[in-house]
Amino acid sequence: MEHEHSDKIIKSIYTSFFATLSVVVMVAVMYFASQYAQDWVTHTSEVKSTIINLSEKVIKAESLHRGYILTKDEEYRIDYKVEINKIQPIIDVLQSKIQDNDVQMKSLSTLNELINERILIMDENIKSYVVGSASENINRSNRDEVKGLIKSIENLRDTMLMEENMLLEERKSTADLIYIIGLILIIIGLGIMFFSLFMLRKRLFPLFLMMEESNDMLSDMVTSRDEEIKEKEKQVLINEDLLLQMEDKNKQLNQFAYIASHDLQEPLRTVDNFIDIFEEEYKDKLDEEAGQYFGFIKGATSRMKDLITGLLNYSRLGKSGVKADVFLNELITNIKEDLSVRINERGVVITQDDLPKVNGYPVELRQLFMNLINNAIKFTPPERSPKIHIAYKELKSFHEFKIIDNGLGIKEEHIDKIFNMFTRLHSAKDYEGTGIGLAFCQKIIELHRGKISVTSTLGEGSTFKFTLKK
Repeated sequence: MEHEHSDKIIKSIYTSFFATLSVVVMVAVMYFASQYAQDWVTHTSEVKSTIINLSEKVIKAESLHRGYILTKDEEYRIDYKVEINKIQPIIDVLQSKIQDNDVQMKSLSTLNELINERILIMDENIKSYVVGSASENINRSNRDEVKGLIKSIENLRDTMLMEENMLLEERKSTADLIYIIGLILIIIGLGIMFFSLFMLRKRLFPLFLMMEESNDMLSDMVTSRDEEIKEKEKQVLINEDLLLQMEDKNKQLNQFAYIASHDLQEPLRTVDNFIDIFEEEYKDKLDEEAGQYFGFIKGATSRMKDLITGLLNYSRLGKSGVKADVFLNELITNIKEDLSVRINERGVVITQDDLPKVNGYPVELRQLFMNLINNAIKFTPPERSPKIHIAYKELKSFHEFKIIDNGLGIKEEHIDKIFNMFTRLHSAKDYEGTGIGLAFCQKIIELHRGKISVTSTLGEGSTFKFTLKK
């Protein structure tokens, strides 16, 4: 039902649009058609006016010619010449206006010949003028011939005017017809437009009611949303307080880690020094078993120093400086050079994809790859040559890396524990280390807004996968 209602509304909108457009088009067409018809009516009136003007000029020239013949006044002759010179330009104008009317052009051609003939007779009369009485001069002017010529000019003028009157009536009728048809079409278009608007209103009315109801619901939702926003603002303030407290706690924790790791080294150095003194002073008095015990104590203090140093370094992660562009291909090359002795001793083979340039903490990124490569070498059985591949894949928002080795592998129950601080899966006798290397790696990756995970097959090798935010 809703779909059908929507279709009807869309159809009504289209109908209203096209009806309105039709009315606009019809008004425009009517205007231009009326203007065109009116132009032709005006044109016909101008032609009539020009014909009448031409006739008047000929009649005026006749009068001035007659006045000169009768009075012998030279001014009549001058004015006659002026009027004669005006006739041809009027004929040219008339010809340009009726050039699309063959009947009128033919009549004008005949009229032009008659007028020229009459002008020639009048010019001859003036040239042959002799001194004599008025009656004598009139008798010389061939009055009967002139009367016939003047009558022919008048008849032709009347014929042309009659033709233009017929055209004028016809064009006025056409203009009136165009006006009436246009008016009828506009009325029909307006009727269709108002009807479509009425139907559109009728179909939109339920929609307006729904919108009003929706508006009320929306107002309620906005009010509820405002209350939620206020609650969230309160929660944000609480979170900000908690964040400040956490920052304070973190500062205190870092300070504690630094102080503890720094201050704990002093008593360890003291213990180590006293063991050295004791061994040197009482070496001859100690039996083999006592010497072994001192060796255990010295080894324990050494491991303790390494743990404290590791803890101190862990607390300093991310504080080495600002981020910079790091070219990982160059970084891996430098790490290989640093580990060249160990690589040659174990016959290590390190391969890599083409690695990208990343933006991060240079010191920490070096430590990340160094730890993972070191671990891959360290936890490979002695009878096996370590093979390490560094794979790379570009994701939309991250760089993804995999460090793939052929080492000992990790038991499934230990996979979730290996990133915990001080976690060791092997004894210190078999494999050296403090158990915080992977914790270092995890923190470095988290500093770069990434994640690290591991998959492993026991006895075959492990794959450490991690991401760095672009």
